[in-house]
Amino acid sequence: MKRLMGLAIAAIPFLMLSSARVTAAELFSVRCEGGAPVRPYFATFDVDAKAVVFETPPIDVETNFGINVHSGEIISTSDGKIEFMLPVRPGRIDLILDRNKKTMTWPGLDDPTFRPTLTHQCTVTPPRSILSFRVRDPIQHPVSVRCEDAGYLYFTMDAASKQAIFERGKEGQLYRGEVTDVSSDEIALVMNFDVPRRVVWNKSRQTITFEGIEGDVSRPRGVMQCEEVAPRTMIVYHARLWRR
Repeated sequence: MKRLMGLAIAAIPFLMLSSARVTAAELFSVRCEGGAPVRPYFATFDVDAKAVVFETPPIDVETNFGINVHSGEIISTSDGKIEFMLPVRPGRIDLILDRNKKTMTWPGLDDPTFRPTLTHQCTVTPPRSILSFRVRDPIQHPVSVRCEDAGYLYFTMDAASKQAIFERGKEGQLYRGEVTDVSSDEIALVMNFDVPRRVVWNKSRQTITFEGIEGDVSRPRGVMQCEEVAPRTMIVYHARLWRR
């Protein structure tokens, strides 16, 4: 018994170290500004996975129109700098984030007459929610749930912004929706599937309920067992876009 207790006590530092490594995963976002007029753009980094998701600045700042998303790859990390590239037609764009100076550098051409080097100021932020794409105001308190299914199925929702999104399949279509009602234990959504569908997340029961559609036998009421997980971030787009 004493030997077993000794082994258990000896394992504690190892478990604490393993836990620390898990929580130390480098996942963060930056908001940078450049251009004239000044327009914001964003990048979300998963340093451990060498993945980047880059959100382009809007064409029109007033309407927030024209934002696009690109999936990229971290090439190197050293001295507080992250060098990464974005595949774009007909080639690629190479960028450098300096985490110490909080700047984003767009290297220029050898002849600066045509494209000089640009340096933009940035702000480091928590990882951007998957709900933040093309949404003007930051999503502060998103909730993500993963459901038991024959594959990959997530709902992410935010009561304050009333945004919701459904993911099924790493490369399948994303469906957006709207939060319609919130109580202490439930969040009700209307999801824009092929046919709009009411969906309810019950926190205490850990279930997602798909309400049936009256007169449509192909869409009956259904309940799935689910669990709350870490909020889904913009890095979700990496696997979806990288293989295209």
